[in-house]
Amino acid sequence: MEYDELLYLDVEFLSEKYEEQTGVAPNTVVSKNEGMKAQAGIPFLKSGLHSQVTKQYSSSNQTMLRAVLKSIEEYPVFEPNLEPGLRPCNVWVEGSLSIGQWGEEPNSKEAVNVFFEVESGEFCYSLLPQNEYFLANLETLEIISPALQRFIQIPVRMLCKVLYPLPDIRTFVVTPYLICTKNG
Repeated sequence: MEYDELLYLDVEFLSEKYEEQTGVAPNTVVSKNEGMKAQAGIPFLKSGLHSQVTKQYSSSNQTMLRAVLKSIEEYPVFEPNLEPGLRPCNVWVEGSLSIGQWGEEPNSKEAVNVFFEVESGEFCYSLLPQNEYFLANLETLEIISPALQRFIQIPVRMLCKVLYPLPDIRTFVVTPYLICTKNG
């Protein structure tokens, strides 16, 4: 798998798998920034506090991915099961990355929910992604004009944790770990 084939990479998952595989923690440096937004008024009612945590790894994403690639390729391909009470599992899914929409007027600004999904045959996989793990600014596809979202169908392979099914709409809610182009 080459870097150019990656569309999404969860570095938290990757670093944990790297440590599990090699026995070596990827030397994490954690920095935390805190701040306050200046506002007029009563301070305890308008505090505007915020915090940001940044992690840096001494090993590059490519180094960690190369080290764990063989083991993550061993995860099974998902066999869809819409029965309630499905145990969460890590699996591969092949399909097309697109933008899903629920709401009154699909493909419009009035759509209630807009989200990433992978369509695979008769099933859909609704993603719960971390935007910072998308590569090449793909996270912006979720907020561009509905006119530009209509025909997004990127062939992909996705390693994900299937959390639970939504049987009435033949959909699974998943947390993605790695999304690459289909031949990646």
